[in-house]
Amino acid sequence: MPRRASPAPLSLPALSALVLALSACGELSSSNLSPSVVSPSALQPVSTPTPLAPAALTLEQARQSGLAVPNNRIVLLLQEQGSDLVAQLPASEVDRWLARTPTWPGVEGIDLSITLGSYRQTANAPLRLGQPATFTFTNPPAGEAELSAIAYRGSTTLAQGKGSLTLSARSGSADSSSRRLSLLVLSEVGVPLLHAGAGVPAPGQPLLLSGENLERVESVLFASAANPERILRGEIRSRSRNSLTVMPPASLSGTVWVAVADAEGQGLGTWIYEWPTPTPTAASGWRVETLLDGRTAAAAKPEGSSSDNEGEARISLQQIGGIAADPEGFFYLADPAQHRIFRLSPEGELEVWAGSGKAGHRDGVAEQAQFHSPQGLLWDPKGGLWVADSGNHCLRYISRQRRVSTFAGTCSAGHRDGERDEAQFREPFGLALGLDGSLYVADRANRRIRRITPTGKVTTAAGTGQPGSADGPAEQAQLLEPTALAVDKAGNLWIADRHRLRRLSANGHLTTLSQAEAGYRDGPLAESRFQTLAGLAFDSAGVLWLADQDNRRIRRLQPSGQVSTLAGGDEPGWQDGPVVSARFQRPGSLLALPDGSLVVADAGLPGLRRLSRVVP
Repeated sequence: MPRRASPAPLSLPALSALVLALSACGELSSSNLSPSVVSPSALQPVSTPTPLAPAALTLEQARQSGLAVPNNRIVLLLQEQGSDLVAQLPASEVDRWLARTPTWPGVEGIDLSITLGSYRQTANAPLRLGQPATFTFTNPPAGEAELSAIAYRGSTTLAQGKGSLTLSARSGSADSSSRRLSLLVLSEVGVPLLHAGAGVPAPGQPLLLSGENLERVESVLFASAANPERILRGEIRSRSRNSLTVMPPASLSGTVWVAVADAEGQGLGTWIYEWPTPTPTAASGWRVETLLDGRTAAAAKPEGSSSDNEGEARISLQQIGGIAADPEGFFYLADPAQHRIFRLSPEGELEVWAGSGKAGHRDGVAEQAQFHSPQGLLWDPKGGLWVADSGNHCLRYISRQRRVSTFAGTCSAGHRDGERDEAQFREPFGLALGLDGSLYVADRANRRIRRITPTGKVTTAAGTGQPGSADGPAEQAQLLEPTALAVDKAGNLWIADRHRLRRLSANGHLTTLSQAEAGYRDGPLAESRFQTLAGLAFDSAGVLWLADQDNRRIRRLQPSGQVSTLAGGDEPGWQDGPVVSARFQRPGSLLALPDGSLVVADAGLPGLRRLSRVVP
């Protein structure tokens, strides 16, 4: 049985506010009835009025989420009379249930039941206008009991509902104890009805919900009391008539409301959980820090460099595409917005490494050379930098002496294999180096993977050029939009193809390894889901790091085949610190360093972030 929040004691005038706050009730017809449960611990004495705390799903938030919301509920005043428990339905509630409307026939009677182990007792009472209805339960045992009700007319059950109730030991004395307040919301028969979850919520694990008619559920919403304005959707894993398995959002904590609804938004059942705080794991040994803050950093031009813009002395970053690093610890950053390549020193000094700042194509000395929207970068072990000059549809090369040359491509968009200077590309993007020294290119707009051999031959490694997701032999396989690439120790090429993670084996067979649908899910790779894969990088331990850009998370694939999230969450942000609380804006290109740390190009500012293990 889940643990739930304990609202402050309420006065009777606050009753309507309680119903609105905890069940998101609204003025709708009975066709939109649905269940809600107040915590058993809410059965507090009502003698001391206390204002209602405004931390709950509100009526307007539920409506904005596309859900129809109910207004029918049973409000009970519970009173201990000796060994008996007496539940009273106030006269105003009796009148409301008896009243007929064009869409509601009005009930003839309501039956209440209490079940606890082998104890089960049903109580009924006549309903008369202007008079309260009293339900008496004889000597119920102490413990966590199920409270249920049905509302009927003749032999027809009009509404039903279930909740839970904490029963204390009866004193047996003749004196009545203080009145306590309970709430039970009935649901029209046949719409989703949520009961207590069979499992306990655990961070990163699916949540099992139980109830009735749950095979009709199409939406599962979560909201934290700490941030009720942000309503998050869960991912339904499986459903049956009496159970529902859903993967909750990853950023929940504290008191959490869970709501379900069918395709029409009817049947808003809610349950309240106390969400557990994540326990420290291996991820707690990692931290995120900022290496380069694009809001404040500015790049100086190298001494002696000339400029097409006289008097320009300092240039700030605007975007970061690809990143690379040389053996001396310098980082190289492609800025597609400024058509430049920057270099960041180990001391944190940023400078323009190549590019005049104007879009175009010009080889020669670095400060006079021109690029057009450069993206992927890759350091050449022989000393130099490859650049995927995406807007020029070719590959460029920057030598250690800072001279720029065209490495491959005619700089005219198209698709042609052959010698490097005759080949054609269309928006080349990601780059990776094969074990044999071949250069792999994600030819994004051609929807192909290209390979440049050490002898200078350009071939098509995979893809037909037609958009699709077909697996199979490389010459028959299809790609949607290949961007990031990474090569493993066995020579397999891993491909970020939008939300799919794919692998081109060394023998030329393309396979989709993750789920075909976009989303967010950790676990075995075959069951995992991604939103937008923007960066891939293998580290020395064989772990594949993945930047899931639109999920704002850094994830990793272990050699065992398990996908997990190391850092990031639903909320975008630029927050450093322990990975459990760190946030990213739009993580993109990745770079695994020899020391085991990971550098992330975060497009939010832009800037560079680094994930590294905390050394005790």
